[in-house]
Amino acid sequence: MRRICSSFLAIAALLASGSSTHAAFHFMQIEQVIGGVNGDTTAQAIQLRMRSSSQNQVQASRLIAVDASGANPVLLEDMTASVPNSQSGRRVLITTPNFAKYTNIPLVSDFTMDPIPVSYLAAGQLRFNDDFGTIYWSLSWGGTNFTGSTTANSGITNDNNGDYGPPVAGALPTSSLQALQFTGSAIAASTTNLADYALTAGAATFINNANTSFTLVTPVPEVLPGDFNGDEVVDAADYTVWRDNLDTTFNLSGNGDEIGDSAGIVDSADYSLWKTHFGETPDMGSGSASAGVFTAVVPEPAAGTLLIAAALLSTRRRKNRQPHMPAR
Repeated sequence: MRRICSSFLAIAALLASGSSTHAAFHFMQIEQVIGGVNGDTTAQAIQLRMRSSSQNQVQASRLIAVDASGANPVLLEDMTASVPNSQSGRRVLITTPNFAKYTNIPLVSDFTMDPIPVSYLAAGQLRFNDDFGTIYWSLSWGGTNFTGSTTANSGITNDNNGDYGPPVAGALPTSSLQALQFTGSAIAASTTNLADYALTAGAATFINNANTSFTLVTPVPEVLPGDFNGDEVVDAADYTVWRDNLDTTFNLSGNGDEIGDSAGIVDSADYSLWKTHFGETPDMGSGSASAGVFTAVVPEPAAGTLLIAAALLSTRRRKNRQPHMPAR
């Protein structure tokens, strides 16, 4: 009898252990998604949120996108490790590498994903499921243009009737800093995608498992020294701008006239700056011209032009140094 009881208890413990393992990640929301930032569809992010505690064993889960017909699945990320924090409401942040270009502080993601295909952004579906294909939460978009199934095969785990449809009416957001966000509480189950999701009021904030927040921002354009006309290449056209505005207070696109001995005045220091960076673009970086990217001859300013400029500058400086004489 004792042996039977012991065996029964052992089996019960094993079953409980298996149930605990099964429950280690599946109570999860797809809380926030963005398909692109300011039109850059290589910058994407997905944020999951735990609906209860101890849901951090996400190493048995994955994210999959399907097209408007619910077909052609694409694996975005197969999570192969757990996350350390498991309190109810904790997030899991999955992003593409280029998403880091648009955050207000250096990004720390929990996982790195492949992007949702561009052709899926108008209408498609994102699925959070286990490694065996069981869908625990799905988010569909595109309204009636999405014709695939919205029913999860996990039953009522995260939705009382197991059907996450109808889909969100519009496409995944890609053109601004706004994301598509689940509006329910941390423990809320799904009702329908259409009722549960809305665009963020302004720039979206994404949160990783360590509870660090990253707000989306528009990055400041890179300043390219010597690009006096702002066309993102240092070339002969910039020399023309310099030559035509020599010894004036003309603003050389904010890229050069503040650098040199006479800040704010177009002078020989600005020419030297332009010559040093001739042939560069933001992607090439320093040294491109010397590597042969540009073969055009760098124009030298006429000697007379420089002498006249130097004389004018010298005259101005002497006048500025003259002492003030009292009136007689």
